[in-house]
Amino acid sequence: MFIMMFMKKDEISFYGVMIILELIPTSKNYLDAYIKQFPENQSDALSYSTDTSCSCKQTLIDHYNNNTQIVNEFNSSFVENFPKEIDWIAFVKRHEVVNVAGTFIKIDKTPEAYYELTERMSRERWAFRHMSVSTDEEKYVVFFA
Repeated sequence: MFIMMFMKKDEISFYGVMIILELIPTSKNYLDAYIKQFPENQSDALSYSTDTSCSCKQTLIDHYNNNTQIVNEFNSSFVENFPKEIDWIAFVKRHEVVNVAGTFIKIDKTPEAYYELTERMSRERWAFRHMSVSTDEEKYVVFFA
């Protein structure tokens, strides 16, 4: 119940698939409950619990996408019943994104500068719908929308 004071059901739903992918390999309680609730995914869940880079990951994601409401209800119930299975503060920090829409950045006209920009975008988890590049005399100007 303690965790529910911090995370509402709609917030838990927002992180739905990420909860699955995080807890299957790290929480035996979650793995067991997930398999009991979704026995058709037993093989994929067990495989993913030991190898997070397996092709079964996409099957788990597809199952979530096709059954979002049911899986979100399951996740919410699980978190309510097992609040110590996930550290929400650390979890949200790992998965939060930074909305950069409406901003621009100037970078040098070098492959290294572009590479560093893409690395920064990934590292800082930038969120935007569209990116366009223009140029001035000395630099590239990257616009985010």
